[in-house]
Amino acid sequence: MHISYYFIYIECSDFQKTKDKVEIIDKKFFDIILQTYDNKGYEELYTLYSEISKTATNDELFYLALNGNTFIRHNAAFSLLYKKDKRIIDLYKYYSKFPMQYEIKMSCIIAQQDMALSIRGYILAELRNYEEYKIISKKSNQSKDFYTTEEINYYEKLDINFFKDCIDEFEIIDETYIPERLEIYKIINENWKDGKLQFPNNY
Repeated sequence: MHISYYFIYIECSDFQKTKDKVEIIDKKFFDIILQTYDNKGYEELYTLYSEISKTATNDELFYLALNGNTFIRHNAAFSLLYKKDKRIIDLYKYYSKFPMQYEIKMSCIIAQQDMALSIRGYILAELRNYEEYKIISKKSNQSKDFYTTEEINYYEKLDINFFKDCIDEFEIIDETYIPERLEIYKIINENWKDGKLQFPNNY
């Protein structure tokens, strides 16, 4: 679906309520980044965004993941990822071709992040966590010692093929737009054998 469609969609849908909330986030976000990234301000941003994520459609989230400030783009993209929307592949391709750097506060540190790499990193972490869960769950009653009931239900119902398919598509995208990224993965894979790092070529 072309991005131009979404500009038309925005005008003729009930997107105005979401747009109004986004404008409030815009103002607060720019106030925060121009000052000190205070914790209270960040909490307000996430509270406001949680209201959007509860009501926004996947189409609206896709639009937001391509437009607006970096806080909105990042969170909308990950909302689509949590919902297992395959347009996350389109977003990975877009942000590989047109890289977006954004800042995020982790504890007391302001860290620079790359949108495409953040998407890939989350999926690789999910693949590794699922792999570890399956290993532990094969041992009788061990999973209950390491996982909550909610986590067990999540992994038992998880369609892991969604994540595997994403990584396969990411490999193709990287070959087109960022071939050096694959070379870095290859070097890491050859030099680290203790399982401490997550390797895309393992999946």
